[in-house]
Amino acid sequence: MRSSLSCEYCRRSKIKCVHAGTAPCQKCRKLKITNCVLTTPHNKTRRPIRHGRLVQSSTVGAANETDFLVPPDASATVHLRDRAWIDSHLSDLTAEIILNILNAFTNKYPELAILNHSAFIKDCQSPIRPETKTLLSAVLALSRSHLSLLNLPWVHSLLPGEHYAAYVREMLADKSFQPPNTHIAQALLVMALYEWGSREFHQAWIYIGIAIRIMQALNSHRIARYPVEPAPPAERDAISVAVENRTFWACFIMERMISSGTYSPPMLPMSEMANLGITRPLSAVEFAFGPDCPSEEGPMGQGFTPRCEGTAPLDITRSFEVLVTGFDIWTDVMAFVLNDGRRAPGMCAAQNCPWVPESPWGKTRQRLETWRANQHYRLRYPENTVVAHKTLGFGESFTYLNLLYYLSTLMLHREYFPFLPTAVSVPRGPVDQPTLEAEAPEGWWDESALELFGAAEQIANLLHDASQCDANMLTPFIGFCAFSAAYMNLYIYCFPRMNMNRSLQAATSLEYCRAYLEDFQHVWKLGENWMTTINHASILYQRASADKSRYQGKSREDFNVLHQSIHEFRVVDRADQHIREIEEADVVSASPSNTTAAANMDPDLDLDGPLSDLLNEASTNAYEQGMWSHWWPSLDEINLPSFRDAEA
Repeated sequence: MRSSLSCEYCRRSKIKCVHAGTAPCQKCRKLKITNCVLTTPHNKTRRPIRHGRLVQSSTVGAANETDFLVPPDASATVHLRDRAWIDSHLSDLTAEIILNILNAFTNKYPELAILNHSAFIKDCQSPIRPETKTLLSAVLALSRSHLSLLNLPWVHSLLPGEHYAAYVREMLADKSFQPPNTHIAQALLVMALYEWGSREFHQAWIYIGIAIRIMQALNSHRIARYPVEPAPPAERDAISVAVENRTFWACFIMERMISSGTYSPPMLPMSEMANLGITRPLSAVEFAFGPDCPSEEGPMGQGFTPRCEGTAPLDITRSFEVLVTGFDIWTDVMAFVLNDGRRAPGMCAAQNCPWVPESPWGKTRQRLETWRANQHYRLRYPENTVVAHKTLGFGESFTYLNLLYYLSTLMLHREYFPFLPTAVSVPRGPVDQPTLEAEAPEGWWDESALELFGAAEQIANLLHDASQCDANMLTPFIGFCAFSAAYMNLYIYCFPRMNMNRSLQAATSLEYCRAYLEDFQHVWKLGENWMTTINHASILYQRASADKSRYQGKSREDFNVLHQSIHEFRVVDRADQHIREIEEADVVSASPSNTTAAANMDPDLDLDGPLSDLLNEASTNAYEQGMWSHWWPSLDEINLPSFRDAEA
């Protein structure tokens, strides 16, 4: 039976504890764990709240857990006393601590490289303005989980991330509707990423919209002949110009990232950025010191235009500009995929087949490759390493740019490959309706498979290499890269002939992605559903690869919900629908060939039992073995109790 009773081993392993109401449970019995005790879930008792100022240590950065008061309860709304308490806490953070926070934030969130450290430290000097406190608190909310990994004494003086988030929400509810302020726009962008990772998608989208309007209002004050609202302070030094430039482009990036091809009309298309006269994204050097020409006249006032052939390639100091164009292309890729891709009306016509250069797919891919070609050769992985860029302080940016390229490549090529091949399938185009109306050139599908599964392998390698030199990033977009690559590595692990047996590292690549997602899901709710989708896909593909007749005649049409889930950056919980699709499509034949295949399997294996039991055992094996590649090595290695045993 299953109930709220669970042993400590199963609870810590995050697996269902299967037992008959008394100890030991099935898992502890199997592992010969003698101290199995069934208990109810531990209820966390709320600690008393004490309000007051943070007690600073006499040694900078030497704070410990006894140096501060118990923080207020994390809730959606911050009471006035709690807000005053956090206000005091933020004011008491030293310049050294704030600088450490900024360094971690800027490195780990390249898409939000919007804080000029010298200017922000100056703004944090007493008296610190409410807008600056709001931004600082937003940065702490987003980066708190990473900071906890640093294991430095001053980190213990920080509050849990949700405390900062609750404070920021309360402040933004008021400050967002005050005269436009750059710090508030930046806080909205930072919180948008926080809310997205927390699966508060609507709130994230609204935050980005408000941030864009604030930046447009600031720009309008400067260019309108007769401003309709009081103008902001006229004094703008080079650093202020640089910060506004980066913030505008961060709005552009964030809007494209979270739209993910869904119907979300952009407020800041590239044409609008040109109309507003927003200059090209500044390099790292220009952002740190300010552009050479801070006024709207001259070279910095020409607006942003795509780079032309013959111009100098963009190096790592211009990685933010590379991201801007990359996410503009990413939006086109996702719009193509999520608007039915090859199933859209007319997309299977001969002139729209992917190998035709002038087809929508061909144009998007050409744009992607041109973007790649315009980058300095030292920006390309695997020709260049993550660790080399990490020594220069750009390891995360290098990783991010390459993940963006390989994910876009993966999404484009995946659209045309069969969702459910067989164990003997070789690279080919769609097998379900509508099929393409023309034949591909010889070798085209083989080359497409090489690029598709090569991209999945490179994503896995990038994640692993980054983790080895502390360049890993637990940010939602990188999580989506890991999820997408995990799915494709699982696919090719089960159906190796779909890449002509060229994906020799599929098992290792799968483990790299799984290791990342394990860490990611402990930080962001977003990761939990991605892990569930991978679990369900693994069940389907292991069943299909073990018995080619099991899903004979089935196609993508029979797994529309699961197919939709593998494309979603905006995750929707469809676990029950996945299970229903897999069970309803399971039409195991009683033919002699199937009987023979079944006879060769482990007699304890029950692939026909309830899918929930199968998933439970799968997750257990994954935890014990520590490797995704060993999670589903072969069906006869899976020790799966039958449904009757589970209910005994």
